[in-house]
Amino acid sequence: MLFSDLNLKKTSLEAIKEMGFVEPSEIQAESIPLLLASDIDFIGQAQTGTGKTAAFVLPLLEKIDLKSKNIQALILAPTRELANQIEQEIKKISVKEPVRSLAIYGGTSVGGQIRDLKKVRPQIVVGTPGRMMDFIDRGLFSFQETKFVVLDEADEMLDMGFFDDVVAIVEKVPEKRTWMFSATMPRPIKELIDKHFSDPVTVKVTKKILTSDAVDQQFVCVRKSQLVEALCRYLDFNENTYAIVFTRTKIGAKELADELNNRGYQSDALHGDMSQESRDMTMKKFKEKKAKLLVCTDVAARGIDVNDLTHVINFNLPQDNESYVHRIGRTGRGGSKGIALSIIDASELSRISQIERITKAKIVKIELPKVSEIKNRLLEKSLNEFKRFCEDEKGTPKEFTQLFSDLTKEELVQGLYQFVYRKTLKFYENAQEIDSVDKKNSSARGERSLRGKQRFFLNIGKMDGADPGELIRFISGTLGIRGSEIGRIDTKEKFAFIELPVAYTDQMLELRGEKWGNRKISIELAESRGGHRSSSRRPRYRSR
Repeated sequence: MLFSDLNLKKTSLEAIKEMGFVEPSEIQAESIPLLLASDIDFIGQAQTGTGKTAAFVLPLLEKIDLKSKNIQALILAPTRELANQIEQEIKKISVKEPVRSLAIYGGTSVGGQIRDLKKVRPQIVVGTPGRMMDFIDRGLFSFQETKFVVLDEADEMLDMGFFDDVVAIVEKVPEKRTWMFSATMPRPIKELIDKHFSDPVTVKVTKKILTSDAVDQQFVCVRKSQLVEALCRYLDFNENTYAIVFTRTKIGAKELADELNNRGYQSDALHGDMSQESRDMTMKKFKEKKAKLLVCTDVAARGIDVNDLTHVINFNLPQDNESYVHRIGRTGRGGSKGIALSIIDASELSRISQIERITKAKIVKIELPKVSEIKNRLLEKSLNEFKRFCEDEKGTPKEFTQLFSDLTKEELVQGLYQFVYRKTLKFYENAQEIDSVDKKNSSARGERSLRGKQRFFLNIGKMDGADPGELIRFISGTLGIRGSEIGRIDTKEKFAFIELPVAYTDQMLELRGEKWGNRKISIELAESRGGHRSSSRRPRYRSR
């Protein structure tokens, strides 16, 4: 089946073609005709990375009134990253139409998003449940013309503690069709379906095996502050690496490429702000192997076709698993074996197991080489290059020989060593070992003792958009823990208190300096309520 077989309007088909897509995924092929044919409640059960976004965006664009200035569809997503991704997808698919959309989420100024809402007058609003509920409580939404509510990654919203708000939002919209997409169907989701859905049509898609035996999948987990150093040490130990290095943002791609060049690696960045001429020059340089590393985002990498890559390196995992599969499929081509390496911090450990389940392939945890091993490898490489110069048959000019005639053999060897050492090993003179984070000891696995709670003070509050729901999303996503492990959250106007199991104290304090919008987060230990450790049982509260 092709997209052209789905009875979509011309503008959507043209946009899809420009995006480089011809054939719909299985969930798209089965969902789109149903959603186009009639007004129904719908449930799509499919794993992350199967193309669910286009499966509901394309039918929505067929059904909304482009002349209306009111909200016609609400789309709920568990994270601000996914909300942004969905809203960007809407913009891409509707590029040839006057569709107005807006993403709202916590972690940024409420005032700025309120101004955007009044300025844009969106027909489609995409957002996280907490910030959506905040806007509803402020009376900023009118649902008179709202026809659709879409719940994307419903099980993730449940797992992150947002489901009370999800249910409340569904109840706030009186006349609508509800579309839900979820990988699993736990009991609370089934109860929501029974209570709020009207004779829903269900499509269930089983994810196929996505990876190839030609790709060895590996990962190394280090502290967030050591990600760049970990990449450099891997590259120093593994000679002749010819790789695409993926980052999440174009700014990150440029900064990483600059850092790699500073360390002596031939690198170039490829990002969306480059002109076509600059992009062509960069690709020519990379294909000719004048630059061995190409640092880019998923968007910038579209259309890249290089067959002899030794590695694909994920400098952090992508937001969705489909992008991971697309990334690693760029190596291991033409009968050669390739390596897909993911360099992650502890907050992403849970994603490794998720990807393993979806791809049905093992991602092997590796250890970084010791400093002494890297130094020996680099020194051996430099000395081998020197030996090749020594074997050159062109000879040495007499005047050059005379310059060293008064030095002994031992002095020449010592001088050679010092020269090679300074040139080759300058970044390792005072280097410390990098300890890889172990799954079984990681906070992401939660296998340590969780007895007792520690209360923390944060210098962000309601004025910064730090409502309980967004704090849960931030802490659980950054530390790699489940939302249900987080205890009481008290948010004030300018600050907040949050309780976590004492086992996560060190990891929580390491978040000092992280950005929340434009502010740096300050975190301090605080006394538990009543002067003692709080109960490990999480109280119920409304997450906003």
